[in-house]
Amino acid sequence: MRFEPWLRRYPVCSFFALAFAISWGGILIVMGTTDFDLVDLKPLDTGLIFVLMLLGPSVSGLALTAVLEGRAGFRRLWARAAHWRVGLRWVLVALMTMPLLLLATLWPLSVFLDPAFSPRFQWPLFAIGLVAGSFEEIGWTGFAAPRLLHRQRLFFAGLWLGLVWALWHGLVDYRQNSTAMGTLWWLEFVVFYVGALTAYRLLMTWVYANTQSLLMAVLMHASYTGWLFVLYPATSMEQGLVWQTGFAVALWVAVAVAVVMAGRTGRGSWLSLQCPDTPNVFGAPR
Repeated sequence: MRFEPWLRRYPVCSFFALAFAISWGGILIVMGTTDFDLVDLKPLDTGLIFVLMLLGPSVSGLALTAVLEGRAGFRRLWARAAHWRVGLRWVLVALMTMPLLLLATLWPLSVFLDPAFSPRFQWPLFAIGLVAGSFEEIGWTGFAAPRLLHRQRLFFAGLWLGLVWALWHGLVDYRQNSTAMGTLWWLEFVVFYVGALTAYRLLMTWVYANTQSLLMAVLMHASYTGWLFVLYPATSMEQGLVWQTGFAVALWVAVAVAVVMAGRTGRGSWLSLQCPDTPNVFGAPR
């Protein structure tokens, strides 16, 4: 393959570029069919965009795994996806971080400020989280995270992956919310995506570095997206920024607690812990 040497040299950058090309390129095509109308958003277009968002990281991760590692890479990917014996502590972190922090943010606001902050418990919407987690993490954790952890310290690997993950959501969020929110959209994106998603990805990277389980990453992503849809309150735009800011702060507090815990338990500092995979795991000849 003509580009294979470049892909081997820059696998993570290649993954990011391909994921953005598929997701953003597809979204721009869909938006172009409606002359970039951001007012009359059609459900069919929204559904198609959701599919394109799922395909970006998943197709990119699978394609690059095939090119760089072949069948051995798929076997390793499946082994990490089926790895469930990680210890109860990590399962609880993966499943309970999101609902506990979100409820801890919303309920005090609903009691002391306005009932509009109350969680709505729309249980059927949790299925969206299961779908998103199952597809997206094939790329974000299945392909990108191990390679970043192999070259960088845990904190920086999670930080870079979180920032890219947040930015990747930018176009679809702009399409959905920019017209209604106006200039407030920029603040919403910085708080709710850059702030919250980056912190959560740091926690996801921490869990993966300690478990080597793609399954835990899928569950943790599903928990985030699923509980967000289930509990999302019926607030105004201004009220939304209030609870979103509180939630983002709560996530960064959780990151700080995880950093302290890692140091006290002797499991390695966030500035020193790396993925234990050996160098020849990535980009090994077929």
